[in-house]
Amino acid sequence: MRRESFNYLRTMRQIKTGLDLARAPKQLQTTSARFRASFEKELEPHINERAIAVELEDERRKFARQNQSLARARQRLKDTRGKLFAIRVKNERLMVLRHSLQKQRWLDTEGMPTSSAPKPGGSDEPRKKHGRRYRAVKVRRA
Repeated sequence: MRRESFNYLRTMRQIKTGLDLARAPKQLQTTSARFRASFEKELEPHINERAIAVELEDERRKFARQNQSLARARQRLKDTRGKLFAIRVKNERLMVLRHSLQKQRWLDTEGMPTSSAPKPGGSDEPRKKHGRRYRAVKVRRA
């Protein structure tokens, strides 16, 4: 029969000082690694360094492609915003010009009796409602 004991109890011989750690850093082991059963060591997976290196390189390439795509998208967005800003500025200038031309038109035609110029002070009065009034319809149920 196998004897059961506390595997994780440390003795004074297992405790390492900072000086011991500095002398031999390759001999360090975690507590769980020191007290592993023998069959667990056989179950460790064999690491294929080449396969891992290939996957890491693929991941680097993927991120490089994503960064290029992101840079192109940002440039397109910058160009589009520039165009929209130019259109907005042009429209604002056109609006100012049209307002000044309309104002000049009304000022030029003010003295004419058949003028269709708006009456001064007419915009301050509230508009009259000329809407159609609807009758209420009663529904009869049979």
